[in-house]
Order: sequence, then C-alpha cells, then structure tokens
Amino acid sequence: MAPEEDKVPGEDSAGSRHLGGRTLRLTLLAVSVLSVTFRPSALAEGKGRSLAPAQVDEIVDHLKAKLQDYLFPDISRRLQNELEVHRSQYRAIGDPSALADRLTADLRASSHDGHLAVTFGEELGMKKEPTPEERQHARAFDAASGYGVRSARRLPGNIGYVDLAYFSPDPSAGAAVSAFMQLMTGTDALVLDLRRNGGGSGETATALLSYFFEEPTQLSGIVEHIGGEVRERQKWTMPYVQGPRYLGKPVFILTSSHTHSAAELCAYDLKNRHRAVIVGERTAGDANSSTGMLDLGHNLSVLIPNGQTKSPITNANWEGSGVQPDVPAAAGDALVTAYTLALGQAKWTVESAELAKERNAASKDPRAALLQEIDGFPGK
Repeated sequence: MAPEEDKVPGEDSAGSRHLGGRTLRLTLLAVSVLSVTFRPSALAEGKGRSLAPAQVDEIVDHLKAKLQDYLFPDISRRLQNELEVHRSQYRAIGDPSALADRLTADLRASSHDGHLAVTFGEELGMKKEPTPEERQHARAFDAASGYGVRSARRLPGNIGYVDLAYFSPDPSAGAAVSAFMQLMTGTDALVLDLRRNGGGSGETATALLSYFFEEPTQLSGIVEHIGGEVRERQKWTMPYVQGPRYLGKPVFILTSSHTHSAAELCAYDLKNRHRAVIVGERTAGDANSSTGMLDLGHNLSVLIPNGQTKSPITNANWEGSGVQPDVPAAAGDALVTAYTLALGQAKWTVESAELAKERNAASKDPRAALLQEIDGFPGK
C-alpha cells in the first residue's frame, strides 16, 4: 500500500497548492518534491526598472486570461471587467512592484478573497524536478520523522492513541499506517490526535480513512477549474487494506486551530459519515487549493485559487468555517476529554480481572491515568 502524491487540498501530483489563511501554505510534501525559491536578485533587477505601457497591457491581458480558472465564475467575470476598466490607470504605473501591489489590492477589494495575490520578483511554489540528492535527503528526513507518526500506543483502559504530525507522501508511509493500525487492532476505542497536523499527502490520508469503513466509501473529492473546464476528481476508500479494519468501535479525533488540509479532510469525512466524534477546537478552515504561482510575464506572477474540496454528503466543504467539533474543548484539554469519553463508551471485548482493575482506575481519574502512562509511575 504505497501512497502516491497528494491529490486533495495541500499538494497534489498536478502541482496544486493548499491555501491556508492569509498565506500560501506549502504542505509537507514540499519537503520531498518541491522547491520554494526566492531570488533576491530579482528584486535588485526591479529597482529602477520601469514597465512600458505596452508591457503593462501584456500583464493585464495575461491576468485576465488566468482569472478564467478562478473558483467562482461570476466573480471571475467581474474581476476581468474591472481590470479592463482600470487598464488606463495600470498603464501609468511603471514600477513593477507597485503594479503588483495595485493589482493585488484591486483583486482583493472586489472579490474579498485574500488568497488572490500578484507578486513581483518571487518564484513561490514553482515546481522543479528534485535532484537525486534532494530525493535521498527528503526520504531520510521523512524516515527520521517517523513518516509523520509522533506516537502510537495503548492507553490504560485499552484505548488506542495515535498522534500524527502530517500525512507523509513517502512510498513507505502506507506501511507506517498499516503498522500503527495493526497495533490498534485489539483496542476497544481509538483517539486520533490531529491537533498539530499540518496536512500532507491525500493518498496517505485516504489509506488511513480506509480502515474505518467496511465497504468502498466515497470521500470528499476536489473540483478544479483548468483551462476553462470544470473537472471533478472523486475520492474513495481503498477496497483492500493491510491487516484488519477498525470497525464497530468508537473513534475520536482531536482537532485545534492548527489542524490543516488533509487532516481537516479526515475530520470532516469521518464526522459527516458518523464514524468519529470530533473533540477540540474548530480547525483552520483550509479547503481551497491552487496550482501555484502563474507567470504573467515581466517577472510578475499571480496566485489564483482554482480548486476546492467537495463532500458527497454536504456538497460543500470547510473553507473559512473550519471543521466544527462535536465536543468543544480547548486544545490542551482535548485529549483528556476524548479519553474520558472513550473510557465511557468503549465496549470491552476481553474480560479479565487485571483489565477490569486498569479500566476502573483509568475511569476514576483519566488525567492521572494519562500522566502515569507517560511517566510510568502513579502520581502522588
């Protein structure tokens, strides 16, 4: 089970970048296959440089053409019209940096979309083929990071706990997922901690989600505007997983404002499929994506959102609003809250005096049980 590159908000094999908050968030896939470069020389070249009116016309024409792939067709047409209305004003701006700022301000004022941005002298998010050395370093980095797995353990009371930092794009990530899910097989409930998960590979996220459904199940896909066409890519759980699936047992997902992208997808789909209870804070609210910075000529480029996640259940997504928790809790309290719920809702599959004693002690004081699990000794 070797996940491919991400194909949901975050980073995909077509070069799509996830858009987070006010900035372009390059997810962890960037560690392995992308370079984000900034050329100070480009700014130096721009000092004292002046654009001729004909060159500004070329930039505006290119921008209008690129806007045809903007997520919202009605707003796209309005933006194109307004660019034409202001063309004479743009032609009077010779400084490329000032022109970029003015175009950005006009696009955002009309669309109320802070993701739209025209830049000068930057090559943000431009894809290039990594060197063999970069590939080797990326794989070594991913392995040293546990393929995104911070922790996978059994908590007192036979509750499973997995803490994921990100969804790795590495070919070995699938084996890592199957390994920790194998460890969780005998537990009576599962807590999946995504509070610090920045997203990553959609394929790895799909591999994990596949363990929670018995039959192939449609997940949230992505709708893209490319070349004037609208394309929808569906996502389904995998028909086969390595090891047993995790079925018929309570699942709790921990979230925070630092839960982004593919991690939000997991929370959103499991919540809407009534397969998990979300505990914690509202997530970041990043569901739109872009193919990256598009060249406008004369060292200017533009970022235009052209993809958005779409759930087959809600026909919507979590952009801006975030994934709302079923059980609100501060991020720092989410684990003990979910652990307490898990202890109360789990149906014990094995009866023994030793396990009963452990369950009773954990249920009596879940926080102390968690501290003992970390420290190894009972609290005084």
